[in-house]
Amino acid sequence: MKKFFLSVFVLLMFVKFSNGQVGINQAKASFIYNFTKFFDWPQTEKSGDFIIGVYGSRELFTELEKATSGKKNVTQNIIVKNFSNKNDISKCHVIFIEAQKSDQISNIHELTGVHCLIISDSYSAIEKGAVIQFISEGDKLKYAFSGGNALKHGLKYHSKVSEMASKNY
Repeated sequence: MKKFFLSVFVLLMFVKFSNGQVGINQAKASFIYNFTKFFDWPQTEKSGDFIIGVYGSRELFTELEKATSGKKNVTQNIIVKNFSNKNDISKCHVIFIEAQKSDQISNIHELTGVHCLIISDSYSAIEKGAVIQFISEGDKLKYAFSGGNALKHGLKYHSKVSEMASKNY
């Protein structure tokens, strides 16, 4: 089963997107969903629902809802929450923060809880504390990864996350 997920992840690594924003948001949603399979949260985070938050992108929220509908992260039901205001943000296992909001990454980390996988498409997301930073290269979506930030956030990760990244920090 792990080989299947790994194969899917590898194929999605070089996913091409088309149709402008819809295509790139579909690709980001696929990446985010698949990332949940390659990170391990502490036992204290493995009960209740598995929460994926989206801050600042209604379109990505919609695509992520489609991509995760009826799915689980191991035994936890996946719930996607849209946050339009920083003050609405609550505990999440994963949160995507759009580039225009990325200056708030460190403050958002305090709101989401210690064990949160923070993902952004800001060019300086890793420097600001994100674990994953999306990178668009031509018509391909790739990502940069910070193992140090993942460990700071209390997350263990499969080595493939690092190996498949276009950049490692």
